[in-house]
Amino acid sequence: MSKSNLNKQDKLKINQLLGDLQSKDELKIAGAIKAFAIHGHATIIEPLVAVWRSGLSAENEALVIDLLQSLKDTPSIEPLMAAFNNPENRPLQRKLLSTFWNSKLDFSDYLADFVLFGIEGDFLDALETITVVENFETVAPESAILESQLLLTEYFGQTEGRDEQKDAILTDLAMLLKDFSDLEGTDDLYLE
Repeated sequence: MSKSNLNKQDKLKINQLLGDLQSKDELKIAGAIKAFAIHGHATIIEPLVAVWRSGLSAENEALVIDLLQSLKDTPSIEPLMAAFNNPENRPLQRKLLSTFWNSKLDFSDYLADFVLFGIEGDFLDALETITVVENFETVAPESAILESQLLLTEYFGQTEGRDEQKDAILTDLAMLLKDFSDLEGTDDLYLE
């Protein structure tokens, strides 16, 4: 639901909660995060992640993670992925990815974004990537599978600066993509 579809009372409540979220008072921040579970919608994701990025107490960070994991509305996916792909949020990417695979939302359209994250990151990033992909409840679209296979083909074509553990995880990921390809009836670009 877009912000313009909200009634005036909902807009006022969300604006008040956003103000509380951006305060430096940990209790107000906690209250706003909890209230977003009831009164929030997709427009709160960007400011919520911005506050998370700027630093929260461990308790409030846990509340943010719980909130993001509990999201069920499909319109939340796009702002979550925008936050995931925002370079400013690099320190949060692994945590965001973890919330994605613990949520009930379908992120399969963004397979290539996750594969790129695994390729560009370290061993733990690759591990988070394969975990989120293994937990997809639907098969990714053909275009996302093909793009992901191209990214892996390019990665495995490089010879410098590779990590054996990370390579093992990415090889498993390539095998998983091959299984996806077989389900979709597409040709696998990596394992031919």
